Amino acid sequence: MTKAKAAKAEPGHNVQDEREAFIEQIFHNTLGALKRHKSNIAGEMAEMKDWYDRAKSAGIPKSVFKWIMEIEEKDLSEVIRDLEWKLKAARWRGLSIGRQLDILEDRTPLEDRAYEEGLAAGKSRADNSNPYGADSAAGQAWQRGFNDGTEFINKELAAAMDEPFPDEQPAAAEA
Repeated sequence: MTKAKAAKAEPGHNVQDEREAFIEQIFHNTLGALKRHKSNIAGEMAEMKDWYDRAKSAGIPKSVFKWIMEIEEKDLSEVIRDLEWKLKAARWRGLSIGRQLDILEDRTPLEDRAYEEGLAAGKSRADNSNPYGADSAAGQAWQRGFNDGTEFINKELAAAMDEPFPDEQPAAAEA
C-alpha cells in the first residue's frame, strides 16, 4: 500500500479497530473471570463432597439433602401433588407404598404442628418470625419449638458419638 493510500484510510476505520479491540478485551476479561470462578466452584464442590461424606458416615444418604433442597424451593402444594402422583404410580405398579395414599394427610394437632415448625426453624437457623399469634397457644408452641431447635443446633454433640467421624480422627492415631 502506498503512503497516499495509507493516509487516506476509510472513514470509521479506526472506530472498527477500537471496537474489535474492545470486543477482544471483553473476551480476555471474561475468560479470566470464568477460569477464576471455575476454580472457586471446584473448591466449593470439594467442600460439598466432604460434607456429603461426613453425612454418609452417619448413615444419611446424599439424596436426602438433594431432595430437601429441591422441595424447599417449591410451593407446598406442588410438593404434595408430586408426592401424591408418585404414590399413585407406585400403587398402579403394585408397590406396597402405593397403598399408603393417606400418608400425606396431616392429622397432627395445631399446637404440635406449630411446635414442630418452630423446632425446624430453630434447627435451620431461620429468622425468629412466628407465623402464629405470639399470644396464641400455637404461637407459644412455635416459640418453644424455635427455642429448642436453636438450643439443639448450638449444642456440641460430637462428644456423644461412640466413634468420631472420619475427618475428626485424632492425629496421634494416624502416626
